[in-house]
Amino acid sequence: MYLATGRVPSAFLCANFPAQAATLVLSAMPKSKRAKVVSLTKVKKRPKEKKDDLIEDIRESCGKFARVFLVSIENERNQFMQEIRKRLRPGKLVCAKNKVMQTALGTSPESECQDRIHKISEMISGHCALLFTNQSPEEVERVLAEYRPSDFARSGATATGTVVLPRGTEALAALPHSIEAHLRQLGLPTVLKEGQIHLLGEHTVCTAGKELSADAAQVLKLLEIKQAHFTLTIEMLLFISLEAIATRLEAHWQQNGEFKDCSALED
Repeated sequence: MYLATGRVPSAFLCANFPAQAATLVLSAMPKSKRAKVVSLTKVKKRPKEKKDDLIEDIRESCGKFARVFLVSIENERNQFMQEIRKRLRPGKLVCAKNKVMQTALGTSPESECQDRIHKISEMISGHCALLFTNQSPEEVERVLAEYRPSDFARSGATATGTVVLPRGTEALAALPHSIEAHLRQLGLPTVLKEGQIHLLGEHTVCTAGKELSADAAQVLKLLEIKQAHFTLTIEMLLFISLEAIATRLEAHWQQNGEFKDCSALED
């Protein structure tokens, strides 16, 4: 009985057990879980070895391809990134943390992996990626312009258009009546009558140029209105001369697509 409960009275201990046996009995008891430290996050940090491999892969790509593009990304989605990578093959699109890409390219003439490639490193900011390819700038721009799919905008995005729902049942006719309570939680003035959702007054879901709230983003998704467009925009291009084993800055692409010759920047 005493072994099962883990309680050893002092009188019983002195009479029947030596002190060493009592220590073994108490140490065999399971540890309490009350003081267990529970981590509130499940995000695992990328091992340093993987970061080193990624940096080495970027540096190797600088020597395999003739051109390096710096492209900005808007409304990134996994399925869209997979498709654009297929269209840009045999080129390679690398999307990593800005610090990792800057470390791989080099941030100064002394630390750069290729001549003058630190100029691209200086331009890395925001959400961007590196495109390594042998295709001409015109061909790359054509591929990027042809693939601009639409998706539902997320909370925090800027509305591209104004959406106003008129009073009555027409605007919400495609939605099931069971969702009426959820619509009221999203801020819509609705009521359920005879199995149909009635909008009691004109309601503005979003206004062009303003930030979308979480409720507005959900309403647009329920109405199947897509206001997010996946785009890759060329920000900068560095031409790598494989014959001379050197590089020179060939061109700079403005965000609006205008081509600007930067040959005057060469020595």
